[in-house]
Order: sequence, then structure tokens, then C-alpha cells
Amino acid sequence: MKEKLTKNLGIKLISLFCAFFLWLAIVNVANPIKVSTREVPVTILNESVLERANLTYEIEGKETATVSFRVRTRDDYRIKATDFYAYADLTEMYDVTGAIPIRVEVVNNNQLLESVPTVRSPEVIRIKTEELQTKEFEVKAFTAGTLADGYERGTVTVVPSTVSVKGPTSLIGQISAVGIQFNIEGAESDVSGTATPIYFDANGNELTDLGASVQTLGGDVSYTMSILKVKEVPLDFVVTGEVAQGYRYTGPQTEASAIQVAGLKSDLASVSTITVQDPSLSINGATEDRVCQIDLRDFVDSSLTIVSPEDPVIDVTLQVEPLTERTFTADTSAIVLEGTNENYEYTPEEEEIEIRIRGLKEDLDSLSVDKMNLRASVSGLQPGEHTVTAQLQLDDAFELMEVPSFTVTVTEGADRSQEASATESADTAEETAAGAARGTDAAQAGAGD
Repeated sequence: MKEKLTKNLGIKLISLFCAFFLWLAIVNVANPIKVSTREVPVTILNESVLERANLTYEIEGKETATVSFRVRTRDDYRIKATDFYAYADLTEMYDVTGAIPIRVEVVNNNQLLESVPTVRSPEVIRIKTEELQTKEFEVKAFTAGTLADGYERGTVTVVPSTVSVKGPTSLIGQISAVGIQFNIEGAESDVSGTATPIYFDANGNELTDLGASVQTLGGDVSYTMSILKVKEVPLDFVVTGEVAQGYRYTGPQTEASAIQVAGLKSDLASVSTITVQDPSLSINGATEDRVCQIDLRDFVDSSLTIVSPEDPVIDVTLQVEPLTERTFTADTSAIVLEGTNENYEYTPEEEEIEIRIRGLKEDLDSLSVDKMNLRASVSGLQPGEHTVTAQLQLDDAFELMEVPSFTVTVTEGADRSQEASATESADTAEETAAGAARGTDAAQAGAGD
């Protein structure tokens, strides 16, 4: 018996199916009335009542109502939530609790209902009111992307430049700035368009959860950004004055010998250098370096913008170095004599001369006698002793402290004297031989007679 009771699963399933179909048949035949519900969104009416009081509201809890109604079983599936219209009228709000009764109306399939629909508990919707605030903000411009190489951002014009934002006081208090954002990727010319304002908190993060209760009055904002061409321009420092005796000005030293400026192509076309002329750029009486602070903005045309360096105030060092004197020794035999006479010999009496030159140490270190191109003029000198001046070739980096001189002895050439004596002896011998020949001829003539 026990096995019959526990091992009859098939029979049980058949019984269950039979019971279900029996119930279904009874329902279809009897079609009884049942209570059904639908979840219907609640519409708030007469919001202007709060707006006139400069108030806004927020729904607390559910924003839908559970609508209950009686309907025949076979008609239940035909009833939709959209067949009902649920609303709450702000003129009926109870100020103490913020509760508003929910009303419901049938908009479709009313003939299928067996009763007037009602709202199940709670029969009210609750709202929280808050004062409205309108605050004015300056519109800031934010860009995304990178310009084409050789171009720089110019000024941005936004219209309007300020906007008014209206919303609940608690939400307006979260807004620190209002701005627009637009793309400039690869731009080589001016960028313009319109954009919807967005809100930012004090940390610069975009506020995306303020909802529809916060509105920008006036709508979208128009923008135009000028795109400028970048050009590198050298700096020309105009330095005035003279350094103290024994010193030399060796030029300006600065971290920016050239700067990058941005502007319209037409404005950049005529700019080849930037002249920096300032009273502080003076070396008058200087015996050491002088450091001057120069604001480059004072020397760049107002139509241009300095791109680099980032800080337009730069330090300029006017370099001043002491001069050093050095004595060089030169062999007089290496001095080229100019204007010599082939009949004379020229003999320097001194073996060496000293040449005193002043200049910067590093320049003097690179100088040698071989580079001086030493020479002296002996043109027109007659036999005897003469003092001649050495001439040398130096560039502007050096100063000759004293013109060197030395003694040259001019004599007639020995080869020329010997040649003259030999010529004279030869002439005398020829004359003697000729005389002897004439005497012999005369004697022979006399004997013949």
C-alpha cells in the first residue's frame, strides 16, 4: 500500500493537469470578476503655482500610483496602464506635509471595467519644495584637441559673454563655473560655431547629475576662436655706453636669443627681428657683468602674442671682461722687408723684437707670431743705419700697445763690387793687348819700306 502511495508520480501529474484544465474551463464559462491593479505614472499639474512663489519641487518616493479596479477575468489582459490618467494638482498640496491627493481618470476601455478605479494606499504623492535661485555666470571657453603644427590658439569670443542659470538653490550652489567646449583638432584657420553651456564644480569637474530642474536661460552660446600662425623671431639688444678703461664688452647673454610670437600671417610678414632698446641696457663705466630684467611685452607689437618663453620677463647679462696684456717675441729675420733695392743688402741689427698686445685672455691664447704677418718698409733707404717700424696685421679683438721698431743696416751688395772690379780689369787687359798689336803692325810696315 505504501508503495502505491509513493510511487504514483505519473498519476499525480495527470491529476494536476486535469485540475488545471477543469479550472480553466470553469473560468472561461463563468468569467468571474477579479480585482486587478496597474502602475500608472503621476502627472503634476499647475506647476505655475510654485513658480509664482519662486519655488521648485522634487518628488519624494514613488512617482507612480497603484490603480486598483474590478474587471472580468477574461478582460483583464486588455487593460493597460495607459488606459488610466493619474494626476496630482499642486493647488491641493497640504503645506505642512507636502502631500497632494492623487486623482485617477479612465481614458480608454472604460466599458471593460466593473468598478470605478481607485488609488491604493498611499493615495497621495509627496513633494519637497525649495526656493528657486537665478545666478549669473561668465561663460568660459574650453577646447579639445590639438592645433596643426605651427599654429597657436588666439582669442576666443563668446556671445553672450554671461548667462543666467536658474534652478533650486541647493543645486545652483554646486555650480562654480559655466562654460562651453568645442573641438580644435588639426585647425589651421578660425574656428566658430554654437555650443550648449555645461556646468562645473569648484574642482573643475563637469556636473552631469543636476537634472532638468537646472536651466540656462537664453539657450546656446556662439563662439569664435582665432587661430594664429607661429614664427620664431631673433632678439636684437641695443646696448649703450662704454666700459671702463682696460675692460671690454663681449655681448649679451640670455636664455632667449629668439622668441616665438603668434599672430595673423599679415602681421607676421613684416617682422624679421625684435629690437630691444631699454635704458637699463647700458655698460657705461662697467667693470663687471651687469644683469638687466627686460619685459619682452614692451617691445612686441600689440597685434602679436608671445608664445615662448612662457615668462615674458627675462634676465639679460651684459658681459664685461678685463683685458690682459701679453708680450710676444719675434725673430727679426722672419720679418718681411718690403721695398728693397737689389743693389743693397739689409741686415737687422737686433735678433728679436718684442710686441706688446692687449686683449681678452682666451683671444691672446689663440694668437701667435705666425698669425701677425710681420713686415717692414725699407723703401728708399740709402746705405747706412736706419730705424724701421714693424707692421703687423691684427683683428679687432686685439690692441697694439706700442709700435715695435728695430735697426736695419743698409750696405752695397758685395757681389756687385767684385763684378765691377773684374769688369774693369778685363777692360784694361783688352786695351793693353790692342796697343801691343798695333805696335807690332807698325814695326812690320817699317821693315817693308
